[in-house]
Amino acid sequence: MSSTLTCPRCGATEILSRNHARKAGCIIGAAAGATSSFAAALGGAEVGAAMCFIAGPPGVILGSIGGAMMGALLGGAAGCATGAIIGSTIDDEVLDNYQCERCKHAFGKRHLDVCQI
Repeated sequence: MSSTLTCPRCGATEILSRNHARKAGCIIGAAAGATSSFAAALGGAEVGAAMCFIAGPPGVILGSIGGAMMGALLGGAAGCATGAIIGSTIDDEVLDNYQCERCKHAFGKRHLDVCQI
C-alpha cells in the first residue's frame, strides 16, 4: 500500500486495503474452475492412463488419478487467478476498499483526491 494515501476523514496515513471482492473472487473462481475442469480432468485421466499403460494395471490406475488431479488443480488455479483479477477491479472501482487504522473509516478511490492516487 502506498504511504501517500491519507484518510479523507482524519488525515491519517495508516491505511489498509481490505480486498473483500478479490478474496471472494478467488474463492468463487477456484471453485468454478475446479468444477468446470471436470471434463478436462477426465481427459487428463485418459492421457495419464495411456502414458502409464506400459507399467501395467497399477500404472494405469496411478496415471489416471494423477492426470485427473492435475486437470482439476490447473482449472482451480486458473479460476482463482481470473476471479482475483475481477475482484480487484471491483475492489478498486466499486467498493470502499481502503480502511483507516486510526478512525476505522472505510473509503474507496472515488473518495480520494486525484493527487493521492
